[in-house]
Amino acid sequence: METLDKLDSLSYKQLRSIILWTINDLHNAANNYSGLDEKVKGWCAMLEEAVQHQINKAYNSNVASEQE
Repeated sequence: METLDKLDSLSYKQLRSIILWTINDLHNAANNYSGLDEKVKGWCAMLEEAVQHQINKAYNSNVASEQE
């Protein structure tokens, strides 16, 4: 089964949990894991920022649509 098909089969609660786990894990890897190389920490911080950016972009799009 492909990843997209698996995602389509998950509930809202499951998807939300996966997103929150991903953000928390990226944050911890970027800030709290002392054994990680600085390049890896920087990469994790960039990915965390990218996920947050996509969430904010989608949220702002929803807000704009509601105001129209």
